[in-house]
Amino acid sequence: MDYTNGTAVLPVEEEYEVERVVGKKEENGVVYYLLKWKGYDDNFNTWEPSSNLDCPDLVRQFNREQRMREEASNLNPPKKFCLTKFSRPKTQNELEFEAYLRNHARDGPPISVINDVDDQGVPPDFQYVDDYIYGENVPRPETLKETLFGCECEDGICKGFKCKCLKEMNKGMLYYRRDTGQVNVKPGNVIIECNSRCSCSARCPNRVTQQGRKVYLAIRRFAEKGWGVIATKRIEAGVFITYYYGEIITSQEADIRGNKYDEVGRTYLFDLDFCDDPSNDTSACLYTIDAWRFGNISHFFNHSCDPNLVVYPVMTDNGDLRLHHVAFFSKRVIEVGEELTFDYVGSVEKHESVEAKFDENIKPEIIEKYKCKCRAGNCRGYFHSI
Repeated sequence: MDYTNGTAVLPVEEEYEVERVVGKKEENGVVYYLLKWKGYDDNFNTWEPSSNLDCPDLVRQFNREQRMREEASNLNPPKKFCLTKFSRPKTQNELEFEAYLRNHARDGPPISVINDVDDQGVPPDFQYVDDYIYGENVPRPETLKETLFGCECEDGICKGFKCKCLKEMNKGMLYYRRDTGQVNVKPGNVIIECNSRCSCSARCPNRVTQQGRKVYLAIRRFAEKGWGVIATKRIEAGVFITYYYGEIITSQEADIRGNKYDEVGRTYLFDLDFCDDPSNDTSACLYTIDAWRFGNISHFFNHSCDPNLVVYPVMTDNGDLRLHHVAFFSKRVIEVGEELTFDYVGSVEKHESVEAKFDENIKPEIIEKYKCKCRAGNCRGYFHSI
């Protein structure tokens, strides 16, 4: 056993004995068991989903004891042990990070934390949010609904040409597959979902992103690039992952912050520039999402030149395209344990190809901070353009 700053860190690829099951809970339809590890005190007890367990005898024993306790019976069965393959017991910092996420990440299944690299926990000065923070001189949500119109579909479900939203915005075609909710339009197209003025229900197939994150994810620490996000269950192609939440600021404020972030080689600024047309001054990018201090799980998405996520601009409850949602969808099947990544340079795919470019006046030491570590076969070498 190694100790780093007083925190126990165990080898990753080993088998540990589960001494007993000591607790049970259910969150968002998923059953979790609290495990006591043989040879470790209660500080290392961890909550694990039932799908990860390989000790049915201990689970049955726990459930039997629970029933008998409820019936006021007294049972003292012989102690049993079993081997279950886990990465390792959680460290205190991981447990605290997961507790923080349980309290703040209300959208979607629970997010687990894996750090077998160092003793880092909850990032300092970061606040997890499940909605936008609106900066100075940015229109508030209530002012963006004035130009909205809604459909009057019956039975709460929108159907092609019968839906005013789909008929006027997408030639009567659904943006998503009706049976699975997988995106059904090519990248580069804006998705306009039904809104608060529509008569359809929350189950409407044209409200996929509004139904929230449904995929199972974990925040994982990597030796070279810090925090990232991996899939803990297989994700099919075309599935909605999450919005890019953060603080919406003006482009002028983004320029100021961008200069500061360049000094430390960080890039959490996402321009809302889908409608940006160089030939039209009225369509210029006015707003940017900054996820440096405020953000959701997308704050931890890393860059790849060959990403498995794709970005779509999505409109829901406002009529101003300059303030569209940034929505992540799976570009292909994402397997268990695979990292979720997107292309920082060509985020919203309006063009077929992009490249990382740097101003000739930028200092070499700043450029070096943006060196790409994705190791993809088509790696451009850098993950930012300044």
